[in-house]
Amino acid sequence: MSEQKKVTNLVFRFKEGASALLAAKLFSLAISRMRYFDNLEEPILIPLPASTKERHRQRFESFCGELSRRLIIDDGFPTVRIEYDREQQKGTQQRDMSGIVFDPDYIEGRDVLLIDDILTTGMSFTLIKRELEKSGANSVTGIFLVKTVGTK
Repeated sequence: MSEQKKVTNLVFRFKEGASALLAAKLFSLAISRMRYFDNLEEPILIPLPASTKERHRQRFESFCGELSRRLIIDDGFPTVRIEYDREQQKGTQQRDMSGIVFDPDYIEGRDVLLIDDILTTGMSFTLIKRELEKSGANSVTGIFLVKTVGTK
């Protein structure tokens, strides 16, 4: 099996909530080797919100718990709440951030590691980063499992 196919399969399993432990292991190995990580004060791990409550829970709840445990940092999964489901918006120009609520008590004065499975355009990351900064985050660093690439 090609490496690209293995990565694609991992991403699909992650999206279904089926490979949270493997993904957490991969993320923790990468993050723990980042010199930047050692300089963060009171870091908190927060997932980029999925389009629905169920997808968000399925994709990130156990993953965030395991990754937080491995990195010995706070699990910020409960920090972001999806009040109502939205249409999937990955790869579109318009982003609807309504229905997403952040708990500023957990965010204020913290360095946020904002995680997601795929980086496509970066638009969702940018919008959520702005909201986290409005909620008082010291810094927001995006960390992604994979990045989409165009075909030539």
